[in-house]
Amino acid sequence: MSHAGWTENFGLKQNPFKDTLDTDLFYRTRQHEEALVKIRIGMDDCHALILLTGQSGTGKTLLSQLVIRSLDLARFVPVFVPVYPGMGKGMLLAQILAETERPNACRFTHERLNLLQEAALHLHTKGQRLVVIIDEAHFLKADALHILRTLSNLETEKEKLVTVLLIAENSLARRLSSPSYASLRGRITFSVNLAPLTRAETEQFIKFRLLKCGGPPQLLSADGYDAVHRMSGGIPREINRLLYNGFLEALSSNQQIVNGALIETAGHKLGIPHGQTQQTAAPAAE
Repeated sequence: MSHAGWTENFGLKQNPFKDTLDTDLFYRTRQHEEALVKIRIGMDDCHALILLTGQSGTGKTLLSQLVIRSLDLARFVPVFVPVYPGMGKGMLLAQILAETERPNACRFTHERLNLLQEAALHLHTKGQRLVVIIDEAHFLKADALHILRTLSNLETEKEKLVTVLLIAENSLARRLSSPSYASLRGRITFSVNLAPLTRAETEQFIKFRLLKCGGPPQLLSADGYDAVHRMSGGIPREINRLLYNGFLEALSSNQQIVNGALIETAGHKLGIPHGQTQQTAAPAAE
């Protein structure tokens, strides 16, 4: 059956559970709203380093896209840098420079830093501020993390020239607690942590997506909502994965309602042990 076929079977205009950065399907919980407000305030107040952490799949990258969309481009120039495992300081600086349209053929770190300072100063003279958003920052090598301390020192007599938003899994926060990162940690003005959704938030997340895509919330039974939260641990990416497969299970069984049994069958096929809760993360936004 075609992609359109299964959605139409349930009265949906599109797939509500696709794993893409679709900001129109982003359900903002209270903690997401608080995170957006704090990050925007940090940028408006010219803070040098801001840290956004959370378990994989909690919506950090999507939140960063909402931050970028909300920026006044007359005042801010956003640069988005996706990190790959083992990225060092040279490539990190080169990626930032490439996005600022500065030549990055320099071989040495101090040359790249000088170019970056020139770019930030040039923007400053036009009343603009460079905002560097580093996604998957937990993959950065130690030398790349330490170079962020240098970036945080780029300033005029009155304010910092660059704001860096670090987006990372919780492992980075644990890593930064090491004494070797004390000076970098001291330059992080504040951090925000995205926690998994509560049971109530999970249900609202699902209903929001269903309604956005033209379907009624009653497509899931009460025990279906329970099963999704239990098996996903409240992680949005896992919720979407479970529901996509749960709806396909319902389709193959000629059922119009996705119940707990269908979700558990889908979870089992995805490798989630029967009834086992996903590991959840620690505290919510600080």
